[in-house]
This record gives sequence, structure tokens and C-alpha cells, in this order.
Amino acid sequence: MKYSYVLHTRENCFPIEECADIFTQTGKRTVVVAPYEFQISCTEKGVYKIIEITVSSEKKASVYISLCGKGEGCFYSFQGPCRDERIFRQSPHDVHNYAFKMQRGAIPMVAAVTDGETEIFVSDNPSYFENATTQHIIPEEKCFYLSSGDCGGAPNYPESDCFEPIYHEIGKGKTHTFRFVAFRANAHTLKSIRREVFLMIEKVWGSGSDSPYRAVCFACNYMHIRKNETGNSDKWVVAGIEYANTQYFRDSFYQTWILDEYMDEQCYQALSYEFIDAENPLMYLIWSYRIFKNRKTFNREKAKRAFDCMISCMNKFKADGGFYPNCREHGDFRNWFDICAFAFDDVDAYNQGLLVCALEAAKRLGFDIGERKERAIEKYKSLFNGSFIPLSEQKQYLALDITVGEVLHYMLFDELFIPDDMVEKTYRKICDGASRTPYGLKIVSAEDGSYLPLEAFGWNGFIHPGFDTIETGRYANGGSYHVYEMLFHIAAYLHGISDAEKNLTERLMIDLDYDGATHEYMHTIKGKGVKANQGWNASIWAIWNELIQRGKATDAFFRAADAKMGMIED
Repeated sequence: MKYSYVLHTRENCFPIEECADIFTQTGKRTVVVAPYEFQISCTEKGVYKIIEITVSSEKKASVYISLCGKGEGCFYSFQGPCRDERIFRQSPHDVHNYAFKMQRGAIPMVAAVTDGETEIFVSDNPSYFENATTQHIIPEEKCFYLSSGDCGGAPNYPESDCFEPIYHEIGKGKTHTFRFVAFRANAHTLKSIRREVFLMIEKVWGSGSDSPYRAVCFACNYMHIRKNETGNSDKWVVAGIEYANTQYFRDSFYQTWILDEYMDEQCYQALSYEFIDAENPLMYLIWSYRIFKNRKTFNREKAKRAFDCMISCMNKFKADGGFYPNCREHGDFRNWFDICAFAFDDVDAYNQGLLVCALEAAKRLGFDIGERKERAIEKYKSLFNGSFIPLSEQKQYLALDITVGEVLHYMLFDELFIPDDMVEKTYRKICDGASRTPYGLKIVSAEDGSYLPLEAFGWNGFIHPGFDTIETGRYANGGSYHVYEMLFHIAAYLHGISDAEKNLTERLMIDLDYDGATHEYMHTIKGKGVKANQGWNASIWAIWNELIQRGKATDAFFRAADAKMGMIED
């Protein structure tokens, strides 16, 4: 393979310099291609070459920079081998377009696979480049461009949305910098290439850990960071490549657990909308306390709005300590389980557990909660039907989200509030029955563990039309959600249940066996992983790591995960 650095302008593109020694070059140098001047810096971090190219000019210009590779080999994007010309993007540049059509790549990378070592190139996260990173792969011409901008168009993808060119403005003191990493690895399959890319991101932009599992968790979220194109903060984090350029409330709360404090503050700051729907007021108070606990400044005005909303939802009906969230007119979108509809006066265990945690958070932030937390705990305990803690008071189904508030309460306040016997009986009911599948525990199931009829997800004759396309075993209809199952096992572990860590480990292996990544959910009939690199899964690593630091857990779970990833074939 031969490599060169290329400058793109609106009028044309031209080489900056050939770089046959891309894997061995070091130091800094200046290259002048009038009227442009380029400062090229090459530094090493272990086996990784970090290359920065900064372009400046006395004249104003619109530009972006590419690494161009030419030669024999099979070119891979993060999605896999590329057989015809494609432009892979990380950002659709429309925060309101949920159903965008784009040839997407979760990580901005290109790999050139040959019979020898694979040569891999990964640009820094899109937020540094106005969310305009692209990978233009042209197998017919035996070349690719890893770029800090966008030439527009969507070759061989006619169903694509329209993508206009994106350039960066320079001149009059303004410069543009493109930064990427180059390295070689013995990796010739998609799984092994992804593993090497994850490890590189962790080594170069993360904590430097040797753990492949930590690398998977950190890398996907680091590459989900975007420039906040709404202007509410400088940056925020998207839930995954499938979620446009939009930050989602609950996802970002979990994602920031593994990112640095700067990103935690940025994502918290980005929460600008009213806190009236679903569990949002609860999550905002919990996040506010986490910010406060980390000695950062929380937004008291917004926290007060969230607190008032929480109290209003507690006072809707009997003021019996239950949380009756604001939702849509048919009872749907009352919590993360968005298309499941509940009666307005129903109490679900997920929200009720979060309520307990949010009330304690509010108290420590200086709000007067009176005796509400005690009543909220009693209401939660009253949901237990003698056999298990159900999805809700009126939906007596097995569910995995029932202990989320318990885990968060323990992590923030070092206390549990659900009695051991309630957790033990619920855990055994779910794990020892038909709720368990070869592809994980069903997110929700009937009392005997079987899949639920669609009517169970509705209320008052309404079933969300989204279920029309959701087959049994997929998504809400009995799929296995990684983050909620893992939190369920962690709660059981905290309550001293002996097989919880084993189950936690085995559930992770299901994802890693599939394609070396973690997913939003596994289809529990087809065994298909959906939405690889779903960002919130990283919270599991962060939570378990905290438990280790507190002396409450060992690193056996981590060692098993790392060993599994080390077994991925090259």
C-alpha cells in the first residue's frame, strides 16, 4: 500500500505529500504547497502512530484533509468488507431526523487487509471535525480516503438522504487540524479488526488499559461523542450510530459513567428540555446528585423543576408514595419501555425504584422530601405478590428492569432498600424458568416464563402500532436487553445471590460470541444481536469497576471477559 496526505478544496483536491514511511515517521515538519502551509506532527504511543496535520493560509479557504491509501487488498470499514464504492459517515447532521438513511459506520476507520499484517487507520472522534468525518472507499480504483470533511453524495446507495459537501473554513488566523492513528495488526476478520480498533482507542484516547472489555466499553462511547449541533452545550453523546446526532436522556446518563468528567458535565448541560415525561424528572435529580457528588455544579433551577414535577406525579392519585408518571394519551411512553402502555393509576417497579433513588438525591441536594421516601419504599415493597416483584401493580409479569433503582441507590448512597427475600424469590422465578433462553433472559415474560401476547403490552384496548412489526423474541416483545439484564444480575449479586456473577458473565459472552461487541438487545429466538455498540452498555463495566474499588467484588468477571475477547481469531 502507498499512502499520501491530500487537501480537498471546493474546487479540487491535490496531494500534500507522499508518506511511504507512514508507520515509521516521527517528529514535526512543515510542508508548503502555496498558498497553504501544513504542520505535520507524528508521535508514538506504543505501537500506535498519532498523526496530526494542521493547514493554514493567509487567504480564506474552505478545506478538509484526507489520508489517501492506494494498493492491493480488501478494504474494511467498521461495518465490514467494502465491495463497491461507498461513503461511510458518522453523522447525518439533523438532530430531528430519527429515521435517517445513511451509509453509516460506528467508528471512523478504514483497514487494508492483505495476506500480511493488516494496516488500520482511525480518525479521532467526529466532534473535533464538525461531525463531518467520512470514509470514502473505492475498491474499483483500489483506493480509499479517510477524511475530516465530506465531499457529498452517496455512491451506490440510492436510498440515501441528501448529503451536501462539508468543508472547514481557514484563513485570517483560523486553521484546521485532522488527527488520526495508524497501526498494523495481525487481524484479518471483522471481529479481530474491531477488537484491535477498540484496544487502540482505549490506549490512545482512553485510560491506557490493556483490558479488551474495558476497550469495547470506552471506545464505542468515545466515538459516539458529537458536537452538539443544537448549541445547548459544546458536545454531547449519541446513544449509537442509529440515533442521528441526538443525545437521549437515559442513555447519556449511563454512557457518561465511563467518559471523563468534562463529558459528564457537557451531557448534563445539554439536558435543556422540560422534565415532565416518563422517568425524566427522576433521572434528572439522580444525575444532578451524581454531578454534585463529583464536586461539580448542578443546575439548581432545573433540578427544582424536576423536583416539582416528581412531587406532582406522586400526588396525582392517592398520594400513597407511588409514582404516576406523565405519559402519552394511551398510557405509553411512561418509562424506558416506551411502547408498552400502562393504566394511568398503575405503579411500575422500574419507576418506583428510581423514585426511591431520586428522593434521596433530592434530599441531599437540599430539597424537602418530608416522609416521602419512606412511603415510596413501602409502596415498592407492596408490589411484591409473594412470589415475585412484577412489572407493575396491574401487569403481573416477570420483568428485568425492576431493580434498576436499587443498583443506582447502592452506587450513589451505598445502601439497598429492597429486602433480600424479595430479590431472591424474583431472581429464582426468572432465572430458573422459561424466561431464560440461549440468548439471554426475556426482558418481560408471563409468570411461567413464556412469551407474552401482544395484548399484555397494551391498556384499555390500545396496543402501540409499533408492535405491528415486532415479531416474538424481538425488541420489547421478549428480547433480551443487555443493560437491563446485566443490572438485574448486579442487583442480585449485591443481595448475595450465589450464581449472579456467573449469570452476569454468561450474559456478556452471548454478545461477544455474536460479533465481539455488545448490543442493545439480542433476539431471543433468532439469536441476532441488534444495534452493536449501544452506548449505555458501558455502564456495566463502570459499575462493576466501582464495586471492585469498594472491595465489594473481584475482577473475575473482567478476567473472563478479557479472556473471551482474546480468543477472537485473527
